[in-house]
Amino acid sequence: MGSPTRNLSRVLTDSVSRYPQRTAIVFGDDRITYGALDAAANRLANPLVSRGIQPGARSRCPSADGRPLSCLRP
Repeated sequence: MGSPTRNLSRVLTDSVSRYPQRTAIVFGDDRITYGALDAAANRLANPLVSRGIQPGARSRCPSADGRPLSCLRP
């Protein structure tokens, strides 16, 4: 699967470009395409970037149920 120096972010970015309609995640009966996963990641990352959060910085992000969770901005 390519060079050992490739990270997950790069693999996902490449997959979005090449296969946006392919399934990226399966959770029970739910399926999320690479394109939908990319859009969701951007909805999370873009507000952080607009607030000056730099790549690799730690940030607290609310989860879907409102509880905070730690996440890394790509």
